[in-house]
Amino acid sequence: MARNCAGACFQIDLGEFELRILYCSQNYCPHDHRFLTALNGTEHEIFWLRLEQDRRTQEARPLPEGIKEVSWREPATRTGWLDYIGLKKKFAAVLEEVQPDVVHAGPIQRVALLPALAGFHPLLSMSWGFDMLEDADRGPLWRAATQYVLDCSDWFAADCHTVRRKAQTFGFPPERMTIFPWGVDHEIFQPKDRGFMRRQVGYEEDLLIVHTRSWEPRYGVDVMLEGFWQAIQQQPNLRMFMLGGGSQEKQVKGFVKDKGLEERVLFCGYKENESLAQYYRAADVYLSASHVDGSSVALMEAMSCGCPALVSDIPSNLEWVHDGREGWVFKDGSSKSLADRIVEIARNRREVPERGAAAQLKAEQDADWGRNFGKLLQTYQKLAPQ
Repeated sequence: MARNCAGACFQIDLGEFELRILYCSQNYCPHDHRFLTALNGTEHEIFWLRLEQDRRTQEARPLPEGIKEVSWREPATRTGWLDYIGLKKKFAAVLEEVQPDVVHAGPIQRVALLPALAGFHPLLSMSWGFDMLEDADRGPLWRAATQYVLDCSDWFAADCHTVRRKAQTFGFPPERMTIFPWGVDHEIFQPKDRGFMRRQVGYEEDLLIVHTRSWEPRYGVDVMLEGFWQAIQQQPNLRMFMLGGGSQEKQVKGFVKDKGLEERVLFCGYKENESLAQYYRAADVYLSASHVDGSSVALMEAMSCGCPALVSDIPSNLEWVHDGREGWVFKDGSSKSLADRIVEIARNRREVPERGAAAQLKAEQDADWGRNFGKLLQTYQKLAPQ
């Protein structure tokens, strides 16, 4: 099948392709790379449009070969609400050139708003968790944008039931939703050589905690550090690997220095998947103090490596971690509750392997990226013009 496009740059023979998908995202992050890599391996032709280009590189790997990047606006690091007046016209021009069968867009208010404003159908709006659980409640304008996008969407994708329930409060019908945790690659994230990695790292007399969340307010990094420091006052044999970075880097490193934790908190930087899995295998416990989350990929990665989780008791975390089974939970926002659980775990380390085995089993059953990605492809087929 050949299609005529308004722009010569898109006049391509599509005989080998089944559907033409326009994948729209806010930036280019590891999650985008994973989606685009998987989509690149399908029979579909994939175009990618990014809304913004952050000053901080979130994903260093190049765009997968075969993905067609759409150049549509001057690079921008931020997009204000008034910018959408002009962007609506630019996006409409993209639709004329690409002529997609399906537009797949998210986050909701920032990105899916573009095809909604342009009146495109079929539109698959995909939540990134924080957009529905945090941004939708930031104020009247954000709530109105959320409602508008959902009203214009033909289908809604969520990574957990917590997000599904939030979408239903906006009146979106559950029969037009696909729920799929983004999942992990079990070939990379698996518990093999877990004991060996622990011995290689050392600190075998200590409880070793790994933290991989971005250093951003929504992920409760301040609560995590304060709880860790309080726990050390009672249980000195604690260490933590902190991976990644973020906008709170100055505060994080200042806290560690001020509290004299340089020998107890080790900053490890950003790691690619293969290296990241080794940190999960070496650690006794994965820690997240997030205030807002969907189905956290980092949580699923840790669990898949047999690393039990210590997480805040927000609803989405509780879909993955039952207290005393796949790990432990503490009261969201409470550094004291976190400290108490850390001390409890350190004093009962014999329970860690059992919790880790249960965590790995849960991830194996529910967090398989290959199987879950298939649900997205099925959704495309449902939406595609017949």
